Amino acid sequence: MDSPYDAGTDLVVERLFTAGVPVFRFDTREFPGEISVRATLGDGEWAGSLETPHRRVELSDVGAVFWNRPRLFEFPDLSEADAHWARGAARIGFGGVLTSLPVPYLNHPAKASAAEFKPVQLRTAHMSGLSTPRTLITSDSAAVREFAAEIGTPLITKPLGSPYITHSAGTESMYTREVSLETLDGVETTAHLFQERVPKAYEVRLTYIGGTCRAVRIDAGSDISRVDWRADYDSLKYSPIETPAEVAFGVTVYTARLGLEYAAFDFVVRPGGEWVFLEANPSGQWAWLEAQGARIAEYISRTLERWCHL
Repeated sequence: MDSPYDAGTDLVVERLFTAGVPVFRFDTREFPGEISVRATLGDGEWAGSLETPHRRVELSDVGAVFWNRPRLFEFPDLSEADAHWARGAARIGFGGVLTSLPVPYLNHPAKASAAEFKPVQLRTAHMSGLSTPRTLITSDSAAVREFAAEIGTPLITKPLGSPYITHSAGTESMYTREVSLETLDGVETTAHLFQERVPKAYEVRLTYIGGTCRAVRIDAGSDISRVDWRADYDSLKYSPIETPAEVAFGVTVYTARLGLEYAAFDFVVRPGGEWVFLEANPSGQWAWLEAQGARIAEYISRTLERWCHL
């Protein structure tokens, strides 16, 4: 289940097709116009089918689910009030059947949703033995100044929610940025995350797939990308890197605690070599790493094939 425009899923489906693994791909936004569901509860399990104008799959034939950021339900022909009601019914009914199948998920959406909270991520990482930066979450500018004085290092701030804001003029990206203690206006409007700025030699995107760690080193080539590498992709250089055993162990414990089979981890590596956890996206994109030899599509397809016992 995913957006039909996801390049990563295209690569996974291609590999599964080559391996002879049957695939039924769809987007939740296609319900109910292009896909229908029939599900009956009997003997404790849901029995029935999903059907499009061209294909049909029995729920009992599903061996594994790859849940990769499917789009939200839409009901363009309904009023706003009716569409809101219909989305709720679709999420609980159609989505409820899809999330209650007795098969492995990569990832189960309920677990992925719970793992999106950055405070949960940081605490879980610390409990899993990973190094974490000193962090403050607050809506109080005085607390920010006290935190800065206490730790004695420069601060950065990053979004707690979506890194994108849509205005009438378009969509704005919100990247990690350095904090000026003289300009903290607006902190009181909502919760904000502040962290020590960890000295970095380079950064790492580590992708965990079903027990395997695939890591890529990211070297920033501009001032803005040294604060947040997503702000200047053209300046970046990539190279495969081995994951230290203690980091791989911590990542494995982290994913087990949160019930994840997939996550995209971001680390800062200090000049002395210590890997410091920043965050872990349970639905992080990865197709852009394939050209760097990460082989993530291969490991995802292998995992799904193994789960299907094929």
